[in-house]
Amino acid sequence: MQNEAEPTVLLTQGWCRSSYSALRGLAQNGVRVVVSDTSRIGMCQASRLAHARGRYASPYADPEGFVTDVTGLCERHGIGLILPGHEEGELLVAAREAGRLPPGVALPMVDAATLALVNDKDRMSRLAREWGVAVATIVDYSNPAEAGRVSDPAREYVARARRGNSSKGVRFSKGGEALAQTLAEMMAAFDLDPARPPIVQERVEGDGWGVSCLYWHGERIASFTHRRLQEKVATGGTSTLRVSAAHPAMEADAHRLLGGLKWHGLAMLEFKHDPATGRHAFIEVNPRLWGSIDLSLSAGVNFPWLLYLAQTRGPAVARAHFRPARQGVVARWLLGDVIRRLDLARRGRLGSALRLADGARADSFDDAKWDDPLVLFGEGLYYLAKGLRTHSMNPLEAGMVR
Repeated sequence: MQNEAEPTVLLTQGWCRSSYSALRGLAQNGVRVVVSDTSRIGMCQASRLAHARGRYASPYADPEGFVTDVTGLCERHGIGLILPGHEEGELLVAAREAGRLPPGVALPMVDAATLALVNDKDRMSRLAREWGVAVATIVDYSNPAEAGRVSDPAREYVARARRGNSSKGVRFSKGGEALAQTLAEMMAAFDLDPARPPIVQERVEGDGWGVSCLYWHGERIASFTHRRLQEKVATGGTSTLRVSAAHPAMEADAHRLLGGLKWHGLAMLEFKHDPATGRHAFIEVNPRLWGSIDLSLSAGVNFPWLLYLAQTRGPAVARAHFRPARQGVVARWLLGDVIRRLDLARRGRLGSALRLADGARADSFDDAKWDDPLVLFGEGLYYLAKGLRTHSMNPLEAGMVR
């Protein structure tokens, strides 16, 4: 049971897996967690582990209302620490710097300027290159027509909006005129600012990897690495199957970047690794909870609890509680695997969609927990309601891609 003097945590974006993993990691150590979201349904909302539940306005549609609602939840529940579940953390950092958060409420995240830097895929990729970290070749251009002229029609490219959400805002294209057309369509579809065109890079083949870290005012407390085995859709994005692994060179690059940024809080850095060449390339930083965080808990690295310890008892205590992860632990996102199979069927790959055995036996599931069975129901109900409302399993909300 939690000591009454220890702070209660407010967890936002309560519907999703990453927030549920944070709830689980904290509640199992006796921390009171108030879960919040725009919706009444979701994983955390259905969990027996939640201390209380609250709602707020959409951070995309009504950012001012969102901050007001979160402030109210903090005051109502005596919150001592806010743990953002997704991009809404940027609004909360701005509110903190404007003095709008209630006194005594901690928000363990970097300053707004650093957050804006890492959230800009173009700026962050160029900074990584400047600091000696390998990145895929960047195409320098000022408008779609110029990108078409300077790119190679025989090569494959990836265009990504500077701010995106999972696979949203990502397009693949050959160079030349095809790339120019892809960029023009992207900028029109997402109403992108011409002064902030998408970052275009040569496509890198290989496996997706992630290096997840907790830093405290520039000092590393914990680190964990995983390799993706499957992704929700064929074109990439969120992983549905992954394994804990080690990659010292990649980890060194991740630590170089976060150390150089004087990072504070949680982050997951994405890389691509080409087994044929042994080379890897930095992709982006996710400066928040990440979708695959349940694997780190299953492998022995409880990032939410370590963050809580660093905030409440000091970084030395958190560092003393960290133990290196167990290697070879496999985690699967059950509902995501269903969505992956539906995507394969939609693409005409019915045999792959119906194949039950995929060569990997999961040690744990992100969303199926025998001791908290309603979370899978809450997740499924959320996706069903979202699908019926938007006719999509991965809908785009205004402001997500920019």
